[in-house]
Amino acid sequence: MSEFTKEQHSAFLALAKKYDKNVFALFGKQQGAISVSNAEEAALLGNFSGKVCDWVLNDNPDYDAKDEDINADAEMVSFMLADILADAGY
Repeated sequence: MSEFTKEQHSAFLALAKKYDKNVFALFGKQQGAISVSNAEEAALLGNFSGKVCDWVLNDNPDYDAKDEDINADAEMVSFMLADILADAGY
């Protein structure tokens, strides 16, 4: 289980809602802490982590630095997902 700030949790959910409805449905109800309880959930998060930055960069390329915030959120969420999976032992 990983504890995150309100802002980090909101960024995670916003990106999950936009880019992966399954992740949003599974983890959207968790408040503050995000935890993985089985290998299937870990795989779902692992796949989301592997793709979220690519999806964001595809939708919001940062060529002119106008999309800096969304790209920073995607990078932060990727690190959050790594923490969640490490804390759960995956």
